[in-house]
Amino acid sequence: MTLIHLWSILLVLAAEPVDVWLDVDTANGVGDVDDGLMMIQCFHSPEIAVRGVSVLFGNASLDQAMPIAREICRKFGPAGIEPQAGSSSAEDRGQPTDAVKALAKELERRPLVILAVGPATNIATLLATRPDLGPRITKLIMVAGRRPKQRFVTSPRQWQPHPDANFEKDVEGMRVILASSVPLVLAPWEVSSHVWLSRADLERMRNISPSGEWIARTSQYWLTLWEASIDERGFNPFDTLAAGYVTHPDLIESMNVRVEIVEDLDDRALPKEKAQGKTKHYMLVHEAGDSGREAIYCYRPKAAFHDLLVDRLAGTHVVVPPAPSKKP
Repeated sequence: MTLIHLWSILLVLAAEPVDVWLDVDTANGVGDVDDGLMMIQCFHSPEIAVRGVSVLFGNASLDQAMPIAREICRKFGPAGIEPQAGSSSAEDRGQPTDAVKALAKELERRPLVILAVGPATNIATLLATRPDLGPRITKLIMVAGRRPKQRFVTSPRQWQPHPDANFEKDVEGMRVILASSVPLVLAPWEVSSHVWLSRADLERMRNISPSGEWIARTSQYWLTLWEASIDERGFNPFDTLAAGYVTHPDLIESMNVRVEIVEDLDDRALPKEKAQGKTKHYMLVHEAGDSGREAIYCYRPKAAFHDLLVDRLAGTHVVVPPAPSKKP
């Protein structure tokens, strides 16, 4: 270990951890594994103090997501963390679920950074029913948004782009958030598209720790699906970049943007639907202009993020020395 590396570790240990709430749509075993990976990443990050976990629909139904979140908290989370059930669909927006009540109670106790990596419904409900708590949210980090004309295509083999799933599953909830003054950070498909977890990465984690073994075992089906239908390199761990912005913002290149919701032709429409002019909503970011909601947009991680992520997932707590940020 170098003196620089040791000094970086001491700086992290001396700093107060950031109080964070996780709002997730866990689906390990039935869908995208990224929420569960992000939870473990946060539990293993000394820069973060996880103060609560709320769960909602998204990558899986709420009934599927809740037991997965409970298992992850029980196996890898701090003592006393019990996930709270939130919205089962976008139609639940405005309903004070256990998750929204628990988040409100924690915000009354202390300001929080919220990592909201599923649909917007839980957070939109909080802001609609308890607008007085908006100023207690120091930062809201979401996995959503894109640049104009950007298609979420990972490889030439992918005939249909990925959806901007969290945004598209509750567009109206996102409107509520954009109408608020909560500081907003977007960690979208673009920033995560540069990071890959491969079969070799999973095997490396499997041999390091119980969390690594659990991740490798429960991610095999997702890895195999991506290798067969999208890209042989592995899969993009989408939500982990949002957590990376909290723990190591120096490793995530970002810029100030304006955000707006527009309607345009559906980039995922089938040929018949395209001929019929099918449309959908998009959440677009612009680097210039006066219209739209202010936000920070993450667009590229530095190379060191990959190894940091693997080590955090495996629980080895590697600390990366700060790196100077570059302008886009």
